[in-house]
Amino acid sequence: MSEDSDQRATAFQLTLRTVDDDVEPEVWRATIHSGGVTRFGGETGAAEATVYRVHYANPRWAEQLQDAEADLTSISSAFVDRELISLLDESSLFTDNLCVIASIHVEDARQGPSLSHELVRSIARVFDGDTIALLTARRTGNDGATGFWADRAHWAAIGFVDIPGTTSMILPVGARS
Repeated sequence: MSEDSDQRATAFQLTLRTVDDDVEPEVWRATIHSGGVTRFGGETGAAEATVYRVHYANPRWAEQLQDAEADLTSISSAFVDRELISLLDESSLFTDNLCVIASIHVEDARQGPSLSHELVRSIARVFDGDTIALLTARRTGNDGATGFWADRAHWAAIGFVDIPGTTSMILPVGARS
């Protein structure tokens, strides 16, 4: 048995903050806990993300993104430009919803790269029929500074592509695993 194979368990949890009106987007909190013991002797960390979800059938979906707590204005503008999105991922034109991963926090920097990828993949599996976008400039680690999870190459490794003119990326439907 290797040092890293001690009884690992992973739990993924989604919670939804509901509102009574049609003014705000859905706000989801995704959390992943990776249990077990690391080779450093401590427990593995957790990661969490905030996901904003809008429904294209709502005529106010772009305004909902602009009115969100996070600054989603640039991504809203990008997704209004359907031609731009079709150049990046034509399949995204046929989804009913847009999910924007607006922030990610990883507790344990040693687990960060793999844990952040696992968290985003889990989100993509749950929202499989939706367009998945990511704001790359809003990731923080324990020290509060942007880290490897803010690096565009980190996200490109699991299939995300840049949305020109924004600090955002899109996960093409065909790149999901």
